[in-house]
Amino acid sequence: MISKNLDSLNLDGFPIVIFGSGPAGMSTALELEKKDINSLIVEAGDEYFSKNSQEFYKGEIIGDPLLDLSASRLRQLGGSSGHWGGMSKPFEDYTFENWPIKSDELKPYLEKTCKILNINNQFRKAPLGEYINQVEYQWSKVRFANKYKDHIKKSKKITLVLNTQLLHLVGDNNTTKYAECISGQVKKKIKAKYFILACGGIENSRLLLWTKVKNNGFINQKLPIGKYWMNHHHIFAGRAVLSRKKLKEKMKNNFLGYDNLMHFSTSKKLMKKKGISSATVYMLTQNVFWKDKIIDKEVLEDILCVAPKYGKKLAKMLASKDLECENIRLILEQEPIENNKITLDDKKDKFEIPKVRLIYKKNIHTIRTAKLFLEEFANLCRNDDLGRVAIKNNIVDLEDFDLVGDGGHHMGGTRMGTDKNKSVVDNNLKVHDINNLYIGGSSNFVTGGYTNPTLTIIQFSIRLAEKISERLNADDLGLMSYSP
Repeated sequence: MISKNLDSLNLDGFPIVIFGSGPAGMSTALELEKKDINSLIVEAGDEYFSKNSQEFYKGEIIGDPLLDLSASRLRQLGGSSGHWGGMSKPFEDYTFENWPIKSDELKPYLEKTCKILNINNQFRKAPLGEYINQVEYQWSKVRFANKYKDHIKKSKKITLVLNTQLLHLVGDNNTTKYAECISGQVKKKIKAKYFILACGGIENSRLLLWTKVKNNGFINQKLPIGKYWMNHHHIFAGRAVLSRKKLKEKMKNNFLGYDNLMHFSTSKKLMKKKGISSATVYMLTQNVFWKDKIIDKEVLEDILCVAPKYGKKLAKMLASKDLECENIRLILEQEPIENNKITLDDKKDKFEIPKVRLIYKKNIHTIRTAKLFLEEFANLCRNDDLGRVAIKNNIVDLEDFDLVGDGGHHMGGTRMGTDKNKSVVDNNLKVHDINNLYIGGSSNFVTGGYTNPTLTIIQFSIRLAEKISERLNADDLGLMSYSP
């Protein structure tokens, strides 16, 4: 069932209330439905995009520039899945080294996640060399609103209400009592056994911070809410000329093909050797529809100026479609830093909730990762005569990098862990010291890896539904229902 507001809804009978209808919230509700559990999804936006609704996502960025906070996320049914690019891949196993769980705990949920995203459960990896792997992504075209709207309308287990803003949570004695919301012009209290905040990698922190202000003593004051915020840097790093034929010869049957983008990523061995974070280089291929053929001409002209004979050889290879002349783009993991954080502004929205103030600075470690990874990639291409790579001077000199975009991959702010001074939720995504409040989404991520976060968000969401289902079953039996 889908309702435009709370007026016509009977709010009794929902053991679980989920705030946010994006991939995190909706995936949790869908899995609970399979377990015959009722849930209420509360969405602040409407069914479709609205400029007025997006105004609530305005916020100030202090420090280095990022995509406007009202453009990098969507306040509508389906959340930011309404404009995501669809690149899907599980996190690397090594990404979880500093997490309180390991990748093996998420792998049981991968098949279900792939079905939600309508993609193949195939994510191959092949060594290009000792330190670099070619990796495979799948591309999802799923928009959660489009795929699941009719399903939810007919569902007897999922109720979704639109145009309803969570103001703050109210609780005491380590228990959330109710959520105060506003729907239209009317304030209402929503009660439940369990509450899940799944409003995104910025909004989760904003609403928790405001709840802490409104409910003095309810949330542990030591919890670093909003801190260790991360994003993926998408940067233009240089240019490359690569031979497809030689790549295939080197990798033999391990070569992953050229149907979409070519991705080459850091191996764990390279990260340990160089003391860098993870990264992936991606280049367009001859078959990608948005390929700008002007790049080929520009790259060849540069090479002809400094190496005429080699340039002519490359021109022949390009004509035979054996060559790729491409801009190199990198997706870089950003190191989690305490001072990169979400805070509350003095300015408030029309619901009297403080707007976001995001404090954010790039780090020299990220630039160093870009340089050392690309140098390794360039040396491998030269030594094996696969082609040539030119790295931009500002990266070589560790000065800065040119952002292609920031991806809108908002992570951190309610990070997972066991130390309450450095984390907000435990390994089951429950807020420390509150027995019935959970957080869903990438705000829980301890590190960001180089991989787009949506697939991993959904894995965690399915797992969260399973954990809450276990608690509900234990409640029904009168058993102690929680152990972190």
